[in-house]
Amino acid sequence: MSLTLLLNNSFTRLNIFLISILPIGLLVGSLVSNFILILICIFFIFDLIIKKNWGYLNEINFYFLVLINIYLIFNSFLISENEYSILKSLGFMRFILMAYAISYYFKKFDKIIIKIFFVFFLVVCVDLVFEFLVGKNILGFESLYPSRLVGFTSTEHKIGGFYFGFIFLALSFLIDKKNYMFYLFSIIFFIIAILIGERSNFIKIFLMYFLFFTFFTQMNFFKKFFVIILFISIPLTLILGSQNYYKDRYVHDVISEELIEKFQTKKEDKIYKKIISENRYFSHYYVATNIFKDNILFGSGFKSFRIESYKDKFHKDGIYGASTHPHQFHFEILSELGIIGYLLIFSNLIYVLFTKFRQKNQLLELGSFLFIIISLIPILPSGSFFTSYGATIFFINYSFLIRPNNRNKIKNTSE
Repeated sequence: MSLTLLLNNSFTRLNIFLISILPIGLLVGSLVSNFILILICIFFIFDLIIKKNWGYLNEINFYFLVLINIYLIFNSFLISENEYSILKSLGFMRFILMAYAISYYFKKFDKIIIKIFFVFFLVVCVDLVFEFLVGKNILGFESLYPSRLVGFTSTEHKIGGFYFGFIFLALSFLIDKKNYMFYLFSIIFFIIAILIGERSNFIKIFLMYFLFFTFFTQMNFFKKFFVIILFISIPLTLILGSQNYYKDRYVHDVISEELIEKFQTKKEDKIYKKIISENRYFSHYYVATNIFKDNILFGSGFKSFRIESYKDKFHKDGIYGASTHPHQFHFEILSELGIIGYLLIFSNLIYVLFTKFRQKNQLLELGSFLFIIISLIPILPSGSFFTSYGATIFFINYSFLIRPNNRNKIKNTSE
């Protein structure tokens, strides 16, 4: 065996392994996930060099993403204390290369990677159920809030983002199995999504299920109607019929009796200020909007919300919303990158969603399409678009939309 062929096989096997364990890296922490990401990028570049296959990156979407990365670097220099932002903007390239690496290796190894993703996701589900029943997860991690689960993410309370990002990737493994297996795990995964106790991610998962079973299955009208009613009745039964924990989490924490009374009696002239000031997400959105108004064209600078949001001039009407990021993609991009950065990023997403998404009968690709569409719904809270955790999950799904079309077709579910 020649040295070139040996290196070819070595880089390929290493990257298949690294891509497969990426979900574990995300759960362990950013240090591990970033280490895995960097190795994937390095081995991917070496693989392209040895195979002389640079043409794989010679396409308009890759150049589009590189242009966005260049804008992030330029935008970082708008901040006075810009060392952190410049470093982060340079590092954004790892997500682009990771997405193309996954799409590259999925041509031949899709079944292996998806099978491993499914196994890891199943372990996460078992751990979450264990935590729900016992109060601590398998490793002894315990939530700070009685109505939320943390799983393997310890006290960071971000397992919901992981769950939302991987649920349809895991289900795509079952699409070639018997129909009852797919529906059984769909219901089990859905119930666990409720138990996690993260409202925004549960809403996103519910919308994903609703869109999938309404528009992308081949069931007749009555079966679709039954499935939709089922997925509406499950959360209502679990939430309304549960102890106070989940009622408080999904109902009372969202609509307070005091706020209802103020609406009914109209005792407060500017009720919207009350809503914004008492809701930490809305207060972040409010401050982000003020930052954007102050820097419409270019924004305040990449990764600058952590600095700008603490300035008094953006805290008007007694509303204080300082944080590391606005907890919503649209507000984050507009406030930090301005209208130019916003148009660049969303032009790319629109281009990918409506030119790359061709085969709607492939569950893997469809799940990623729904993930990105629902992630971009305004108002619903989200993680940061640019953190290692959030960006990795986002670009893993992104990678399945830019990959060459392959397997995981949705079978006729009218049986």
